[in-house]
Amino acid sequence: MSPLVRLALNDVRLTARDRAAAMWLIALPIFLIWIFSHIGGDGAPKSVSLAVVDRDGGWLAQAFAEELEAKNVKLTVFRGVEADGAEAKKATRWIELPTGFTEGVLAGQQQRLKIATAENAAADYSRAAEIVVTRAIVRTLARVAEMKALHSDMSVATYDRMRARPPMVALESENAGQGKAVSGLEQSVPGNMTFSVMMMTLIYGAVFLTIEKREGMLKRQMTLPISRQLVFSGKVLGRLLIALAQVAILVFAGKFLFHLDFGRSPAGLAAILLAYAFAIAGISTFLGAMLANPEQASTIGWLASVVMGSLGGCWWPAEVMPDWLRAAAHIFPTAWAMDGLHALISFGHGFESVVIPAAALLGFGVAFSWLAARKLRTI
Repeated sequence: MSPLVRLALNDVRLTARDRAAAMWLIALPIFLIWIFSHIGGDGAPKSVSLAVVDRDGGWLAQAFAEELEAKNVKLTVFRGVEADGAEAKKATRWIELPTGFTEGVLAGQQQRLKIATAENAAADYSRAAEIVVTRAIVRTLARVAEMKALHSDMSVATYDRMRARPPMVALESENAGQGKAVSGLEQSVPGNMTFSVMMMTLIYGAVFLTIEKREGMLKRQMTLPISRQLVFSGKVLGRLLIALAQVAILVFAGKFLFHLDFGRSPAGLAAILLAYAFAIAGISTFLGAMLANPEQASTIGWLASVVMGSLGGCWWPAEVMPDWLRAAAHIFPTAWAMDGLHALISFGHGFESVVIPAAALLGFGVAFSWLAARKLRTI
């Protein structure tokens, strides 16, 4: 085994021996992804639950219930004895079709429908249910009015034929420009991965390097029959391996635990994550070279992570920040990393979208590695 790899694996071994490492490197980031994705939603449309208590049983009541069906509506219909059963009473929100509904509508008599809600029903979803019901009322009355105007047979067969016709006017809506709003897992997984990889690598990497300086281990390594450049490269490589190991675990968790689609470019994902890990490894080595003791390294590493994570768009979408602050945040590697990850995950772009962010991150890595090397040569 080459001295470079041996030096790098020594840092990995020190991290793995730490009893709290598993929690901080793996368990905490996964928990943060889970909690923030549930706070912000997973980005998928939610279903509005709505029950129909059909006490009429007529064909128009059945047709009205079918008009309530929609992609994001979780509809449950209770008829006959089920209308007074235990399951019907568990409904979060429901609408009751009274006895004589079909006959009354066909006779032109006004029917009053009301959405009832349970105490724990979410108000936003109840308002959405009102829209669903209003839409069904308009569609039902329009078809009944057309049947009467055409003197058609007032039956479910005639109604179903009208319902099966293609709409005379179709409305299509789509996002203006490219992309979509970033939310849920699309924000939580890359954001918490970027933040936790940075925080753990900065703290652990800087702390262990200050320990090596304090206990004379670094000086003894410098006396080995290898170049100082090789010793330094081993330090950077060790921190790079720690960051990449955490990245691999969190990508696996995001893919198979949270079912996040990481985009159509595996090469682009690998490029942006490798460049980010190198940038963080360089910054971690620089902090360890500059700071005097583990206490300073832990504190500075944590504070730097919080600042770069919050301003870099790890905790919330960068779009919520003012334009000037969003632009200024690119003095931190986190902003470039989130740009590249969102381009792949949220906006579906390809490898070309991560070229500039990856180049910027490589620049961070080279710059801070060079500064760390100059400091270590004086120790």
